[in-house]
Order: sequence, then structure tokens, then C-alpha cells
Amino acid sequence: MKEGCTPLEVLAILSLNDYDLAVRCLEVVKLKLHSILPANIGYRIELIPLCHHQPDNYYPALGVFGPHSLKDAEMADRLINAWVDQQGIDWLIAQTTSLECPTWESLKNSGM
Repeated sequence: MKEGCTPLEVLAILSLNDYDLAVRCLEVVKLKLHSILPANIGYRIELIPLCHHQPDNYYPALGVFGPHSLKDAEMADRLINAWVDQQGIDWLIAQTTSLECPTWESLKNSGM
């Protein structure tokens, strides 16, 4: 049985329209979660391919896994999006230059 997930969309990153770059930027966010979210969260956040209404409409997002409430997911969404807005998209892109992470194609085909 697969574990349930609540998706989180980071709109500033999705606006890049380059899904490989978006995956790298989301990986930067994931690596910085310790400074974005409270220390005592009981869930984890992973990169996911999110399907939006149509089977061909996939895009990279973050997913909340493990025990959490809708309130937890909404808080994480708000804090992550505020942090990304504060850092700025250019800063995020600059952080991706030496980062090793999956390509969009491999994430999309991962079966998550």
C-alpha cells in the first residue's frame, strides 16, 4: 500500500516553466526545510510529480508524507512559499549550480 500525500505547490518555482530547473530549486527548498519549518514536525516532505486533472498534466511539486493534518500542510505551504518569496528565484537558481538531484523525467517516472 502506498502512503498518502498532501501536495504543496511552490508557485514562484512553477513559474519557471523549466521543470528540470524547478526540480533543482525544489531540492534546494527540501535541503533548507530545517530552517523553514518548526523542528518538531512529525511528517516529511519529498519531491513529487503532481498530476493536475489530466494524465498528461504533470509538474514538479513537494508532497507532505506521514502523519499530518490539513492545518499542518497549510502551515508548511505558507512557510515554504513565504521563504521562497523572501529568498527570491534568482537566489534559488544560483544555489542549484552544484546540486545533484534527479531530472524531471526521472522524478516523473519514479512512480510516486
